Amino acid sequence: MGMECSGCHAVLPELNAFGRVFKARGYALGNALDDEKFPLDLPLSAAMVASVNSIANTTNVEPDMIPRNGQLSLQQASACYGGRIAGDFGALAQIYYDGIEKSWGFEMIDLRYANSATLPGGSEMVWGLTLNNNPSLADLYNSTPMWGFPHVMGEAGVMPPTVLLDNTLFGQVGGVGGYGYWNSTVYAEFALYGTTNSGFMRPLGWGFAKEDIVKNAAPYWRLAVERTWGAHMVEVGTLGLVANVYPDPQNLGTPTNRFTDYGFDAQYQFDSDPHIVTAHALWIRERQNWNASFAMGATSNPSDTLTMARVDVHYYYQRRYGIGVQRFATTGDNDQLKYDTGEPVTGSAAGSPSTRGWVFEVDYLPVNWIKIGLRYMVYNQFNGANTNYDGFGRNAKDNNATYFYAWFLF
Repeated sequence: MGMECSGCHAVLPELNAFGRVFKARGYALGNALDDEKFPLDLPLSAAMVASVNSIANTTNVEPDMIPRNGQLSLQQASACYGGRIAGDFGALAQIYYDGIEKSWGFEMIDLRYANSATLPGGSEMVWGLTLNNNPSLADLYNSTPMWGFPHVMGEAGVMPPTVLLDNTLFGQVGGVGGYGYWNSTVYAEFALYGTTNSGFMRPLGWGFAKEDIVKNAAPYWRLAVERTWGAHMVEVGTLGLVANVYPDPQNLGTPTNRFTDYGFDAQYQFDSDPHIVTAHALWIRERQNWNASFAMGATSNPSDTLTMARVDVHYYYQRRYGIGVQRFATTGDNDQLKYDTGEPVTGSAAGSPSTRGWVFEVDYLPVNWIKIGLRYMVYNQFNGANTNYDGFGRNAKDNNATYFYAWFLF
């Protein structure tokens, strides 16, 4: 649209009020493409992330977990189309090259049709249809899994278990849904997601391994209420997903496990130069019914629960200097067969997924298209214990990670 990044973002990638409206209207605001200037007026951009990622202790850590530990690498290069396609159709589509895995794929794709109607009383309802490759990708807020902090993920590392809705299905599924955004106050969305291993959804999963195969369709829902006054915005909402997943992606003739996720989120944003403050909270509980895995002897319990929670706050001065902190926690039922794998580093001698820690990050934006960040992740507990959590002498602090990145956008 020929605007500065700050037109849509408080600080990239967090959307401001106009950015939420732009996305809800299907990325289709602005002038139509000019035939005389085509293709120079296409809404194209590019990005590159160079980074250094390292963990505290590499003993017994498999190379694929930290393929370039402590080395500078081109983590990712990508090209993005973000804007009108034609009429009321628009898209946010990003193709990326993974410099760690040496592969290409769709980092994200969100194809939309949007329109609006004036309701009795003069309020406006913006509504639309979306085709995308991750639950919560279509969302307008930065408190949900797809758009939450940390905004630039580390290259790799030792990660604890998490719920299905927490980006586990990213790129493995494609979904068709509808949404409405009433009077810039209430946002609602409903979509059905299926695995991208075949059919017309297959292109949406380009570049992603299909490790979690969903049987039939998985419904996803979202409801959020927003209140804006002056430079302040507060949002509270709920979201959920139900999916039947095969325990073995190579054997689709077996029964499935059923995952029911439901959660709540909140966001606060203060945007008034030179100060920007944002805060987010996300809580998701997952009910895991092991209809297939328990019968196969892969879990100790016929059902389990797993809960994740994150709270973060960030401050930026002059959209240039930033600092942020996050507290995260995962808790769940003890399940010896599921979590005590007998493997060093990833296993849990206690048979527990419970993990807690902190994330600290400082950012510097010399210009609005370059973001330089230094992040430190601290684990106070990992897989159920602070010390010797895997039974092989590894402590939670051994998984502490330092991540330095430079994010260039063109």
